[in-house]
Amino acid sequence: MLKLAFNNLANGAAQIACQRLAPGFATTCQKFISQTQCHERKVDVKDHYEFDQKVINNDNPVIVNFHAEWCDPCKILTPKMSELLDDSEEIDLATIDVDTNADLVETFEVKAVPAVLAFRNGVVVDKFIGLVDANSIENLINKLKRKKQSGEEPLESAEK
Repeated sequence: MLKLAFNNLANGAAQIACQRLAPGFATTCQKFISQTQCHERKVDVKDHYEFDQKVINNDNPVIVNFHAEWCDPCKILTPKMSELLDDSEEIDLATIDVDTNADLVETFEVKAVPAVLAFRNGVVVDKFIGLVDANSIENLINKLKRKKQSGEEPLESAEK
């Protein structure tokens, strides 16, 4: 019930509501709101329809991570990307399991995992294949943030 109440409130209104609660409960309330907001920025894409909704039609840039459960480099990259995007309200993260989304794998010609594609306005503007270091991921994120602010396109490859 608490979840439904806070999901219906705007961010500011929810924070004000939390501040008016008992001090011990207010902290729990703030953590809940933070986790809920964070979850909205990250999505596991299950099919082409959801991909269109969450990536193609998104107003924010979206980093799409094609991964597989059996892929050891994916097990390193996926949590690292998630961690680096935790505080970002400007960029969303979509993860796609290649074993359950063959149509998306074919559409974007994913030949190896992990494969990361950066989208803006429904168009791929950058990509990299394989395990990269945190600096490369941060560079991609920063490029997307800068380009969103300036409105310029296209991006240079993050693999440089």
